[in-house]
Amino acid sequence: MKTYEKVFEFLADPTKETFLKCRELVIKDPEYDPYSEDLENIQNLLDDAKFEEVIQYVNVNILLSPRAHIYKYFAYKELGDEKGRSIEMTIAQIIFECLEKTGDGTKDSPYIITRISDERDLIRQHLNKQDVSQSLVREGDKMMDALTLDDGTQLYFDIKVPYQRLAFSFSKRNEQAENKAEENPEKKKWWKFNF
Repeated sequence: MKTYEKVFEFLADPTKETFLKCRELVIKDPEYDPYSEDLENIQNLLDDAKFEEVIQYVNVNILLSPRAHIYKYFAYKELGDEKGRSIEMTIAQIIFECLEKTGDGTKDSPYIITRISDERDLIRQHLNKQDVSQSLVREGDKMMDALTLDDGTQLYFDIKVPYQRLAFSFSKRNEQAENKAEENPEKKKWWKFNF
């Protein structure tokens, strides 16, 4: 069974435990990037009416993203595919329900997310509320985003894994840039020599 197929095992048994087990497959994948531009890429494809490409756009970074499945829902809708549309909306809805099962949004029990975009997807699309500010909260070994809603309440999101991955990604990108610079040393232009 492919990793992608295993990630969706929680759909048959949408509990906190099965969802977090499937999330573990995503966050352990070497390609996992909680800050990737994949959602923007899919939205651009939608805007350009490239609906087939939206449907075929798959990687580890969007598997548990409710927004990615909502985008796919719209692509199927435009193509007149009722079955595909229904499946994608069901997946998005179950992801939202599972996100809610990971905590209660308090500082003691924050929601556990996979992508940073999951925070606003849950607030805006599922809870139908608006956030007005965001702050980073460090408490012991916890790393959380606190989002204040327009009604004054706050919701907390556990971002420890995405935050750690961000640091890893920066380090990896810097290392790749350094290696590339060593492989392709730029010839000095005559005007860049020090005299």
